[in-house]
Amino acid sequence: MSDKEVTKIVGSSLMNQPSVAARVKTLRKLRGLTQEQLAAASSFSVSLVRQVERGTVPASAQFVAAAAKALGVTPPYLWGTEQREIEDQPSVEDAGIAALRRAIDAFDDPRPEGDPLPLPFINDRLTIVAGDVFRLKYGEAATELSSLLHHLYVHTGDPDPDRVLAYAYLHDAYRLAASVAGRFRQADLAAIASERHVQLAPLTGDPARIAVSAFHRSSRHLQSGDYAAGLRLLDRARTDLGDDPASKGVRAQIDLRSGVLSARGGDRSQADEYIQDARAMIEEGAETVPFHGIDASATNVAAHYCAAPVESGDPDGSVQRGAEINLVDPNRPERVGHHHMTLALANAQNNNRQQAVSELNAARHADPVNSRRHPVMRETILAIAENARAVPGDLPELARWAGVEGI
Repeated sequence: MSDKEVTKIVGSSLMNQPSVAARVKTLRKLRGLTQEQLAAASSFSVSLVRQVERGTVPASAQFVAAAAKALGVTPPYLWGTEQREIEDQPSVEDAGIAALRRAIDAFDDPRPEGDPLPLPFINDRLTIVAGDVFRLKYGEAATELSSLLHHLYVHTGDPDPDRVLAYAYLHDAYRLAASVAGRFRQADLAAIASERHVQLAPLTGDPARIAVSAFHRSSRHLQSGDYAAGLRLLDRARTDLGDDPASKGVRAQIDLRSGVLSARGGDRSQADEYIQDARAMIEEGAETVPFHGIDASATNVAAHYCAAPVESGDPDGSVQRGAEINLVDPNRPERVGHHHMTLALANAQNNNRQQAVSELNAARHADPVNSRRHPVMRETILAIAENARAVPGDLPELARWAGVEGI
């Protein structure tokens, strides 16, 4: 069957399937592959492929990336998130993301309201926007960014003596715009903002910003399963960093990303070494948030420490580490929420179903905005329900909240 024929069939039916399990199974059959062949192509065991297709084990990000590559689709396609637009957002937030889209497109035709704002004021406003992103106020962040971008375009377009500084602030604004667009599931807008963020870095006069852009570029390698390429990119990025507190903060973040890439690539020992290196950077006085989108915090290190085992295929290791750490940080709700979803995945893979539900509820409590539609939330709920003789009592209500039907 040709790729066009597969795409036609998939386009009409696959995205209606409720889980990664169903999508993998459907695509595998359309590609004419056996479970054994898919296992060989994705470097996983036949047993795991069977368990994922039955829905008794929730798919990990590592499995999804490898299976997507073997099946000739993108990971978001298997997650079921590729076609999603804004979901469950008030109209004011819908308007905010629409304004942000217009602002990003106006780089060569800015229309600021009033005279251009002074650069120090813009920087203060960007700090507030970054706080809004941390506090999950994405609609407010989108609205503010759409205004600031117009003013920054004017500053970078004039022969201003502070033009390099304006480039630096625009570099920050693009990074924040990419984050906000991603939260609204506007993948195309996030990609445009991310690409501009990367291209702008050399114009800022700050080598550390080139490393920051490399860190964000590595997200593509992580999502697509190109772990070795991602590690090489981050190794090159370290050469742009000095020994000042801001550079140490960036290095810590790069080490944490390197830890995830190594874990998903199957090198648990190297992953732990990178995480330990990040912890050392923080102990040596790394700046916690030297640039927007960088988080060199103890919270981030602890979350990566707990995640590394399950990312490398050892759920029991993450369960054990999770029992050692009580991660509480009201200033980082998304990081804490993701931590609990990671532990939910590990517990579900370890058949600790009630604890998995408890971790999902903890994620819901910490970060109701992002965890509700996160694919790990949905896939873990489905796997618990499929694999349980008796569905845990609070799972149906959690499923209704997450939009998972039939439980």
